[in-house]
Amino acid sequence: MTSTRIKRFLGDGEYEFNLSGTQIVRLEKLLNIGIGELSQRVVSGRFHHVELIETVRHGLIGAGTSHEQAANLIAVYVDGVSLRSVHTLAVEILAAAWDGTPEPDEDTTKTNTQE
Repeated sequence: MTSTRIKRFLGDGEYEFNLSGTQIVRLEKLLNIGIGELSQRVVSGRFHHVELIETVRHGLIGAGTSHEQAANLIAVYVDGVSLRSVHTLAVEILAAAWDGTPEPDEDTTKTNTQE
């Protein structure tokens, strides 16, 4: 089974990002671009800065971060930092939304924590 949720470092710690369903629709509406085209633009490097920022912000919100906290994280740790780091994070969020990520096997997780 796969998930669209990933955990990555952002600024002061690890945060979860999940771009799926409602957040994709909201992102498409905000940017006036489909998720397929957005993904192609970001991966190819032909993006607008706002597309990176909003991909990260919507990924945070989709994983359960409040709108206020997501906006604060963007203001503190995304606005004004190098484009490379934001681009890498946006690509990873979009890749997880596109391809999914493997969920840990429940039996394996239980076995590993009991050892």
